[in-house]
Amino acid sequence: MSDSMGDKIKGVAKETAGRAIGDEDLEREGEAAQESAQKEREAERLEQEAAEKRADSADAKADEMRRS
Repeated sequence: MSDSMGDKIKGVAKETAGRAIGDEDLEREGEAAQESAQKEREAERLEQEAAEKRADSADAKADEMRRS
């Protein structure tokens, strides 16, 4: 399990606990943890996408040089 998934689970737990006991601060903390986890997952996805594009570009350049 990735760190962001663990953070999301913790966030859901905090939000749910806060809602159950009427602790608005804990509920907000849980919501913030979930948002942070979502942003972290999106950043990881974008980093992976960029790495794939760099690899594709390097492959294309190598192919071009072989043809020259």
